[in-house]
Amino acid sequence: MIMKRITFCIARSPVVAGLGLACSVVAGSALAQTAAASQGAEGNQAPSVQMIVERHVKAVGGSALLEGTKSIVMKGTGKEGEAEIQLTITAAPPGRCLLAGEVKEFNFRTGCDSDGVFWRQDPSGAREMNSAESARDVTEMLFSLNPFVIVHWKELGFTLESAGSETLDGNPTLVVNAARQQGAAVPLYFDARSGLLAGVGESRLSDYRDAGGWKVPFKLRSGKGLQITIAEAKLDTPLPADTFAKPAGASPAPKFAYETHLSPAQTLSLVRRPQAANFNFGPVRQLAHYKPESQDPFQIDLRSRDVSGLDLSGRVSDLVQASFDDRTKWPAVLPTGFEPARLAELGRNPGLGVRQLHRRGITGKGIGIGIIDQPLLVDHVEYRDRLRLYEEIHVMTAEPNAAMHGAAVTSLAAGKTLGVAPEAEVYFIAETHGEVKEGKFDWDFKPLAQSIERLLEVNRQLPQEKRIRVISISVGWSRGQTGFAEANAAVEHATKEGVFVISTALEQTYHLAFHGLGREPLADPDAFESYGLGSWWAQSFLDGSRRFAPGQRLLVPMDSRTTASPTGPEDYVHYSAGGWSWSVPYLAGLYALGCQVRADLTPALFWDTALKTGRTVKVSHGTETLELGTVADPGALIEALRKPGT
Repeated sequence: MIMKRITFCIARSPVVAGLGLACSVVAGSALAQTAAASQGAEGNQAPSVQMIVERHVKAVGGSALLEGTKSIVMKGTGKEGEAEIQLTITAAPPGRCLLAGEVKEFNFRTGCDSDGVFWRQDPSGAREMNSAESARDVTEMLFSLNPFVIVHWKELGFTLESAGSETLDGNPTLVVNAARQQGAAVPLYFDARSGLLAGVGESRLSDYRDAGGWKVPFKLRSGKGLQITIAEAKLDTPLPADTFAKPAGASPAPKFAYETHLSPAQTLSLVRRPQAANFNFGPVRQLAHYKPESQDPFQIDLRSRDVSGLDLSGRVSDLVQASFDDRTKWPAVLPTGFEPARLAELGRNPGLGVRQLHRRGITGKGIGIGIIDQPLLVDHVEYRDRLRLYEEIHVMTAEPNAAMHGAAVTSLAAGKTLGVAPEAEVYFIAETHGEVKEGKFDWDFKPLAQSIERLLEVNRQLPQEKRIRVISISVGWSRGQTGFAEANAAVEHATKEGVFVISTALEQTYHLAFHGLGREPLADPDAFESYGLGSWWAQSFLDGSRRFAPGQRLLVPMDSRTTASPTGPEDYVHYSAGGWSWSVPYLAGLYALGCQVRADLTPALFWDTALKTGRTVKVSHGTETLELGTVADPGALIEALRKPGT
């Protein structure tokens, strides 16, 4: 989460908005057994906070080492989109911490001083961030970046409470909720096997290595945005007395206003027409090289960029992995084998035989799809004729333009040329699940819950045969985040009213698991053998850390997709890599097709049938052949749903 704060301040919002991939955490009986096995003489009682903390401290080097060390300085690099950030993390007991970064002309520092005051300094100025809204961020920063905090938590004013066991990225963990003052609790995830701290809120810690007797995480990340790799870690480096001091003149951060705009009573309308986005990212001085092992979805980001001055000869293998749009300026001569128009056209195809269903009249006609996302370019040709509602709940007043994310997910679900359900009717609510406070973003999912409830209210006004059957939300929420309970309650209400809410928290809300598939950009989207490991999770599947078998997850297309662009009503953008954000609307569109042929369709029936009718794809890894499944087979799924007694 702390890295998310950096992302918000340094990145161009069109580049990173919405493509972070939420990690759902779900409890299971196997984890409960793991927890019970780890607590030894305590019998059937769950491990206490003291036991969990002591096990972690022992794993990283022991309390004597932690209490005897005066400081630790870690240096490394962060990667966010095309930006590479030089980072230094400095920590000292009991809870002093400083994160300093440099990226081009932009420098920032975020710290916690000796008095426990949280502050931030960047080109916009210095500000104190020690309000109630910042309490959660202090918790996440300190536990993520300062290894001394785990032995000094009591004197720092934290409360820790054992919260059972959950899976985190497929691994069993023991959970402890940490809270500071009046701030919301932050879950700490301790690996059930090693005892090491593996996650703090949405931050992830991994690759623990020895550093002078300590074990220090050499990799940190938040979602799929900022990736931090530590190059060196040194203990007891002499530090200037003012290392952690709050900058002089720190002032409160500017406040942003948020507004809600709903249709007049008993009517459905488009309450606003957000302006087209104008990214105008400027010229590219050097084309980046594609790295298959990277989890960065925008390694080669050429959207609205000018590459006309570059010699691209010999760079086909990099170019086919690029993201670009209709406003990318290409050189007059492109290398043989690279045809942007062909890549974009292949990316329009939903794939897996969906267009064959369209030709048979199975298009989602008459089915309502609700979408909750960022402000929408309502006049885009992909969906404007079937957009029945556009409202805004808790949207920042200072952002009048359409966002890249809203146009993309709407077209993937219901676009007339590229959507899974091209004749479904769309009901869209733009929403912000949080607020910018004191220069950083605070997650709050209560507005999301309100948006779900609003769509249910709208649904009650619609004729039975035209009702919304599925809601697409390309984000997830985790325990400890503000609005967690409200979002879950809204999903329960929707389910009771016959509406399937598909989000990246699907494992948590419905106990259903999915994943997004990769596809080589020039491969046939309709051929099942064209699909393989998703760009951002391929490495973890291959190395065995997050492997799954057929029948455990439903897989749908994700990478190499072309979507509507927010830059104009007839503009398109091609994304070489995607995230779960692109898989969610695909699933929503597929559910709409199912509802067209099966009026009594339920989430459980849909999912069970999709897993039974899906296919298994095999991928090669060295001398191994690995099974990757279950891949949704839309044709077989629809045929099975049409059969009586299914």
